[in-house]
Amino acid sequence: MKHQEPELKAALNKLDKLLHDYPDSSKAFIPYKNYLKNFLRVKVKSINLPTSEVMAVIKHERPNITYLLKKQSKHDPTLYFLTNIEMDYEKANKKLSEMRKLLQ
Repeated sequence: MKHQEPELKAALNKLDKLLHDYPDSSKAFIPYKNYLKNFLRVKVKSINLPTSEVMAVIKHERPNITYLLKKQSKHDPTLYFLTNIEMDYEKANKKLSEMRKLLQ
């Protein structure tokens, strides 16, 4: 069953672009932080927002960014919440891949 979730589809495409365009360095911290803050604002109607999956991918593929996010989380409850989410990377990738197929 296909889902009409254009905001979520755009957010997942933006994640792919972010991972492609920005390296795992302190210079890329702000784009990742902004992405996560905006991602939490995505409105979905028929499926759950894949927050755990997105965080698992970022944690695995961008460990330095994750470290900086954790460091910043002392002063930001939203980042604290996000950086303490745990999920297996392979499982997260599989779920995101399946979700992308269901989004129109």
